[in-house]
Amino acid sequence: MPARPQNKLEAQFEEQGSLPKPGLIGRGIRLLLGAWLLSFTYQLAREGPAGLLDTTAPAHWTWWVGVIIGLAVTPYVINIGFTRNWKHWPRVAVLATAGVLIVIDLMAYGTWWAPPLGAFALLWMVYWSGHLGLSFVLSSLIATPGCEMRAIPHLWTVLTGRSTREHYCPGFIDNIDAWERKRSAR
Repeated sequence: MPARPQNKLEAQFEEQGSLPKPGLIGRGIRLLLGAWLLSFTYQLAREGPAGLLDTTAPAHWTWWVGVIIGLAVTPYVINIGFTRNWKHWPRVAVLATAGVLIVIDLMAYGTWWAPPLGAFALLWMVYWSGHLGLSFVLSSLIATPGCEMRAIPHLWTVLTGRSTREHYCPGFIDNIDAWERKRSAR
Protein backbone atom coordinates (compact mmCIF):
# COMPACT_ATOMS: atom_id res chain seq x y z
CA MET A 1 0.00 0.00 0.00
CA PRO A 2 1.37 3.48 -0.89
CA ALA A 3 2.53 5.85 1.83
CA ARG A 4 0.07 8.50 2.97
CA PRO A 5 0.96 12.04 1.98
CA GLN A 6 2.48 14.15 4.76
CA ASN A 7 1.12 17.48 3.50
CA LYS A 8 -2.62 16.93 3.36
CA LEU A 9 -3.21 19.85 0.98
CA GLU A 10 -0.77 18.30 -1.49
CA ALA A 11 -2.90 15.96 -3.58
CA GLN A 12 -1.24 12.59 -4.08
CA PHE A 13 -3.21 10.35 -6.40
CA GLU A 14 -2.58 6.62 -6.48
CA GLU A 15 -3.16 4.03 -9.17
CA GLN A 16 -6.53 2.31 -9.15
CA GLY A 17 -6.53 -0.69 -6.82
CA SER A 18 -3.84 0.78 -4.54
CA LEU A 19 -6.14 1.68 -1.65
CA PRO A 20 -8.45 -0.62 0.30
CA LYS A 21 -12.23 -0.26 0.15
CA PRO A 22 -14.01 0.90 3.32
CA GLY A 23 -15.77 -1.62 5.51
CA LEU A 24 -19.34 -1.51 6.79
CA ILE A 25 -18.59 0.90 9.65
CA GLY A 26 -16.75 3.33 7.37
CA ARG A 27 -19.50 3.09 4.78
CA GLY A 28 -22.15 3.68 7.45
CA ILE A 29 -20.37 6.79 8.69
CA ARG A 30 -20.07 8.06 5.11
CA LEU A 31 -23.80 7.49 4.59
CA LEU A 32 -24.72 9.39 7.77
CA LEU A 33 -22.38 12.30 6.96
CA GLY A 34 -23.69 12.41 3.40
CA ALA A 35 -27.32 12.45 4.53
CA TRP A 36 -26.56 15.24 7.01
CA LEU A 37 -24.74 17.31 4.38
CA LEU A 38 -27.48 16.81 1.79
CA SER A 39 -30.04 17.90 4.38
CA PHE A 40 -27.92 21.00 5.07
CA THR A 41 -27.72 21.65 1.30
CA TYR A 42 -31.48 21.33 0.94
CA GLN A 43 -32.08 23.77 3.81
CA LEU A 44 -29.63 26.24 2.27
CA ALA A 45 -31.24 26.00 -1.15
CA ARG A 46 -34.76 26.28 0.27
CA GLU A 47 -34.29 28.98 2.89
CA GLY A 48 -31.10 30.68 1.80
CA PRO A 49 -32.26 33.00 -0.97
CA ALA A 50 -34.70 34.87 1.29
CA GLY A 51 -32.18 35.55 4.03
CA LEU A 52 -28.98 35.98 2.08
CA LEU A 53 -30.10 38.34 -0.61
CA ASP A 54 -30.73 41.30 1.66
CA THR A 55 -28.37 43.76 3.39
CA THR A 56 -28.20 42.07 6.77
CA ALA A 57 -25.54 39.41 7.36
CA PRO A 58 -26.75 36.04 8.62
CA ALA A 59 -26.99 36.16 12.41
CA HIS A 60 -27.39 32.48 13.25
CA TRP A 61 -24.19 30.84 14.46
CA THR A 62 -24.77 27.69 12.37
CA TRP A 63 -24.33 29.73 9.18
CA TRP A 64 -20.87 30.86 10.29
CA VAL A 65 -19.91 27.34 11.36
CA GLY A 66 -20.87 26.26 7.83
CA VAL A 67 -18.64 28.99 6.39
CA ILE A 68 -15.70 27.82 8.50
CA ILE A 69 -16.26 24.17 7.53
CA GLY A 70 -16.64 25.23 3.88
CA LEU A 71 -13.36 27.13 3.93
CA ALA A 72 -11.67 24.11 5.49
CA VAL A 73 -13.00 21.56 2.95
CA THR A 74 -13.07 23.59 -0.28
CA PRO A 75 -9.50 22.69 -1.35
CA TYR A 76 -10.22 18.98 -0.82
CA VAL A 77 -13.58 19.07 -2.59
CA ILE A 78 -11.99 20.75 -5.62
CA ASN A 79 -8.56 19.11 -5.68
CA ILE A 80 -9.50 15.54 -4.85
CA GLY A 81 -12.92 15.65 -6.50
CA PHE A 82 -11.57 16.96 -9.81
CA THR A 83 -8.12 15.27 -9.74
CA ARG A 84 -6.25 18.54 -9.33
CA ASN A 85 -3.30 19.61 -7.22
CA TRP A 86 -4.01 23.28 -6.68
CA LYS A 87 -3.23 23.00 -2.95
CA HIS A 88 -4.76 25.96 -1.05
CA TRP A 89 -5.71 28.02 -4.15
CA PRO A 90 -9.41 27.04 -4.24
CA ARG A 91 -9.76 28.50 -0.72
CA VAL A 92 -7.83 31.61 -1.77
CA ALA A 93 -10.17 32.00 -4.77
CA VAL A 94 -13.25 31.84 -2.51
CA LEU A 95 -11.79 34.39 -0.08
CA ALA A 96 -10.60 36.71 -2.87
CA THR A 97 -14.00 36.59 -4.56
CA ALA A 98 -15.69 37.34 -1.23
CA GLY A 99 -13.28 40.25 -0.69
CA VAL A 100 -14.04 41.76 -4.10
CA LEU A 101 -17.77 41.35 -3.48
CA ILE A 102 -17.51 43.04 -0.08
CA VAL A 103 -15.94 46.06 -1.79
CA ILE A 104 -18.73 46.04 -4.40
CA ASP A 105 -21.36 45.74 -1.64
CA LEU A 106 -19.83 48.65 0.27
CA MET A 107 -19.77 50.84 -2.83
CA ALA A 108 -23.23 49.90 -4.11
CA TYR A 109 -25.19 49.31 -0.89
CA GLY A 110 -23.20 51.03 1.84
CA THR A 111 -22.82 47.79 3.82
CA TRP A 112 -20.40 44.89 3.65
CA TRP A 113 -23.18 42.28 3.28
CA ALA A 114 -25.55 42.76 0.36
CA PRO A 115 -26.98 40.65 -2.51
CA PRO A 116 -23.71 40.17 -4.47
CA LEU A 117 -21.86 38.67 -1.49
CA GLY A 118 -24.99 36.90 -0.24
CA ALA A 119 -25.64 35.26 -3.61
CA PHE A 120 -22.00 34.16 -3.95
CA ALA A 121 -21.92 32.81 -0.38
CA LEU A 122 -25.14 30.88 -0.94
CA LEU A 123 -23.99 29.36 -4.23
CA TRP A 124 -20.60 28.42 -2.77
CA MET A 125 -22.19 26.85 0.34
CA VAL A 126 -24.71 24.89 -1.75
CA TYR A 127 -21.92 23.72 -4.06
CA TRP A 128 -19.42 22.45 -1.48
CA SER A 129 -22.03 20.88 0.82
CA GLY A 130 -23.93 19.30 -2.07
CA HIS A 131 -20.83 17.94 -3.80
CA LEU A 132 -19.41 16.59 -0.55
CA GLY A 133 -22.78 15.20 0.60
CA LEU A 134 -23.42 13.44 -2.71
CA SER A 135 -19.88 12.07 -2.68
CA PHE A 136 -20.28 10.70 0.86
CA VAL A 137 -23.55 8.94 -0.03
CA LEU A 138 -22.24 7.60 -3.31
CA SER A 139 -19.01 6.47 -1.65
CA SER A 140 -20.98 4.55 0.96
CA LEU A 141 -23.08 2.83 -1.70
CA ILE A 142 -20.25 1.79 -4.07
CA ALA A 143 -17.46 1.39 -1.47
CA THR A 144 -15.08 3.93 -2.97
CA PRO A 145 -11.49 3.19 -1.89
CA GLY A 146 -9.81 6.02 0.00
CA CYS A 147 -11.41 9.46 -0.10
CA GLU A 148 -15.14 9.88 -0.65
CA MET A 149 -14.36 12.78 -3.01
CA ARG A 150 -13.26 10.15 -5.52
CA ALA A 151 -16.76 8.57 -5.54
CA ILE A 152 -17.95 10.25 -8.76
CA PRO A 153 -14.79 9.25 -10.70
CA HIS A 154 -15.06 5.78 -9.09
CA LEU A 155 -18.67 5.48 -10.29
CA TRP A 156 -17.47 6.44 -13.77
CA THR A 157 -14.94 3.60 -13.54
CA VAL A 158 -17.64 1.14 -12.46
CA LEU A 159 -19.91 2.20 -15.34
CA THR A 160 -17.32 2.47 -18.13
CA GLY A 161 -14.51 0.16 -17.08
CA ARG A 162 -11.98 2.99 -17.52
CA SER A 163 -9.53 3.34 -14.68
CA THR A 164 -9.33 6.32 -12.38
CA ARG A 165 -6.90 7.36 -9.71
CA GLU A 166 -7.48 7.00 -5.98
CA HIS A 167 -6.63 9.29 -3.08
CA TYR A 168 -6.28 8.79 0.65
CA CYS A 169 -8.94 10.41 2.78
CA PRO A 170 -7.28 13.48 4.35
CA GLY A 171 -9.88 13.59 7.13
CA PHE A 172 -10.72 11.46 10.13
CA ILE A 173 -12.51 8.74 8.15
CA ASP A 174 -9.19 7.26 7.04
CA ASN A 175 -8.45 6.53 10.72
CA ILE A 176 -11.83 4.83 11.12
CA ASP A 177 -11.19 2.72 8.01
CA ALA A 178 -7.74 1.69 9.32
CA TRP A 179 -9.22 0.82 12.74
CA GLU A 180 -11.95 -1.25 11.07
CA ARG A 181 -9.42 -3.15 8.93
CA LYS A 182 -7.31 -3.96 12.02
CA ARG A 183 -10.43 -5.00 13.94
CA SER A 184 -11.63 -7.36 11.20
CA ALA A 185 -8.12 -8.80 10.66
CA ARG A 186 -8.13 -10.27 14.16
